[in-house]
Amino acid sequence: MKIYLRNVKNYKWDLHEGNLKKLKKEFDKRNIIISPKASIGDYASIGDYASIGYKASIGNGASIGNGASIGYKASIGYKASIGDYASIGDKVSIGYKASIGNGASIGDYASIGYKASIGNGASIGNGASIGDYASIGYKASIGDRVSIGDYASIGKMDIFSKEYIYCQLQVLPDNKGYYTLYKAVKEDLTDFHSGKYQYRIGKGDKCNLERNQSIECGEGWHFTNLWEAIAFGKYYGKYKIISAKIHIDNILSVHKKVRVNKFSNVQTVNIFNKSPDKNMQKKYKV
Repeated sequence: MKIYLRNVKNYKWDLHEGNLKKLKKEFDKRNIIISPKASIGDYASIGDYASIGYKASIGNGASIGNGASIGYKASIGYKASIGDYASIGDKVSIGYKASIGNGASIGDYASIGYKASIGNGASIGNGASIGDYASIGYKASIGDRVSIGDYASIGKMDIFSKEYIYCQLQVLPDNKGYYTLYKAVKEDLTDFHSGKYQYRIGKGDKCNLERNQSIECGEGWHFTNLWEAIAFGKYYGKYKIISAKIHIDNILSVHKKVRVNKFSNVQTVNIFNKSPDKNMQKKYKV
C-alpha cells in the first residue's frame, strides 16, 4: 500500500508505504481510524481525523478529506474526492472520479455515479441514486430513495467560483484572480500525452475554447496543484514540474485538475526528482 498522509509538521502531503499494520503508527499520529479489513488503493490521500469503516474500499488515487467518515462496506471509486468532514454512509457506492463536497452527507446504501459532483453541505438520503455526471448543489437536500438521472443539475453550484476551485484543488488565486498551477512534463518540457507540445520558460499560450464542465480531458491545457502534478509525474519516472499563471476567467472545466484556454509565465519548479516505484516513499518529500 502506498498512501499520502499529511506531514504533521508542515501539513504537506508525504508518501508512505506499508501494510495497515506497519502504517498504524502514522495513522495514530494523525488520529486516523482504519477499520479491520478495509481496503485502500495505492496513492490515495487520507486527511487527519478521517475514519474508514469495516470492509470499506478506497480506490487508487482517491482523496479522503480531514475528518471525513466512510461507512461500513462503502466503496469509494478510483480518483474520487471526499471533502473535509463529509459523511459517507454504510454500503454507499461512490463512482470513479466523483467529487463529494466538504461537510456533505451521503445516506446508507446511496449510489453516486461516475464523475458526479456533490456540493458542500449537500444531503443525500438513504438509498438515493445519483447518476453519472450529475451535479448536486451547495446545501441541496436529496430525499431517501430519490433517483437523479445522468447529467442532471440540482441546486446552485458555481463551478467556476474560487470557492469551488479551492474545494477541488486546495489552492487560491491572488487578488487579481491569477492562480499559480502546476504540471508534470518530460525533461525536455514537452507534454507526456503527445510528446509534441513544447512548453517554454517565461512564455505562455492561448486558444479559442469555451467553458464546458462536462469535458475534463479535451482540448486546451491541463494544470493542477503541486502534489497532484508530482504524483502524476511519478507514474512516468523521469519528469520535471512546471508552474504557470492562469486567470480564473481562462479556466474551462474544474475537476482534480483544470482545463484552460490560456496560461502565461511558465517556470520550472525545483523539486527532488527521484525514481518511482519501490524507493519512492523513502526519497520523495514534497
